[in-house]
Amino acid sequence: MKIFIIVCSVIAVILIAAVVYLIRPKDVAIVQNSKVSGDEFKYYYAQNLSAFAQLAASAEDPQTIYDYAKQMALSQAIQVEYLVQEAKKEGFKADQKEMDDAWAEMEKNLTDAAAQYGIDVNKFSEQFLGVSLSKAKTIFLDAFTAEKYTEAKIAEVAVDEAKLAEYYEANKETFDYYTVRHILIKCEKDAEEAVEQEKSKLAQDILDRVNKGEDFAALAKEFSEDDGSKDTGGVYDVYQSTNFVTEFKDWTFTHQPGDTGIVRSVYGFHVMKLDAVNNTYETINKDNLVMAYQSNEYQTKMSDALSDGTIKVEILEGYNDY
Repeated sequence: MKIFIIVCSVIAVILIAAVVYLIRPKDVAIVQNSKVSGDEFKYYYAQNLSAFAQLAASAEDPQTIYDYAKQMALSQAIQVEYLVQEAKKEGFKADQKEMDDAWAEMEKNLTDAAAQYGIDVNKFSEQFLGVSLSKAKTIFLDAFTAEKYTEAKIAEVAVDEAKLAEYYEANKETFDYYTVRHILIKCEKDAEEAVEQEKSKLAQDILDRVNKGEDFAALAKEFSEDDGSKDTGGVYDVYQSTNFVTEFKDWTFTHQPGDTGIVRSVYGFHVMKLDAVNNTYETINKDNLVMAYQSNEYQTKMSDALSDGTIKVEILEGYNDY
């Protein structure tokens, strides 16, 4: 649950000041025997509104965006309240240094953002997070504890090999990946013809050397202008969800191990070599699969408990006031 993101924009501040800051903080729900306060709800609602601010500004019906942000905030507040309760029951405590460091970073972000807008940090917190800085800290630390407790419980989920394989088959596109190498020769998309030809020739010369058997990693270290991979052999693991330029991904997913070639993208010329296709249960990254399986099992159990009444939740009238 990554629920601590700050998205700073003028639109967000205006929206939150109008929609959240002036709302009376009534309790919104009861989880088991404890209440979710209006301040807790406002904290999550404010962050969701800021995240969706630009989308709401361009939507034909921004109210649907606000309603979605409100529903998400309620769900987040309820889950955090329940998880904190469970953590206390089990005597679970998050690492104090990690917690302190996380809040220090959050407080710094708020302080820096407040300075940019020329207002006091406490005032900014009230406008941007819906609550005072001191209340924000308490809610933040509860959310941090809930996150760490969740991570600990997910790690405890038993992994059955047969179920793991079944989960993989149902979600192959998420876990299958291609291992590819590239050497980037930068060239602007609208470069002059002479520059384009020079860069293209260099890429072709490098490709010829690759095809003659020279070490790709050594060539990448010497020629590649991609700082993210030049010192690691030019290697990338490319998933369907990986954010690469279209030309790069298209070449990767349409070739076989050992194939080489050149791809032109907005960044320049990529000298390509496909190393491996990892699209079987035996070849994919099993650690990623296990983590995803455990998380899915835990979240499914949590959702079921919330929907079937195992976790007792009562939505209060105060929720309708927001």
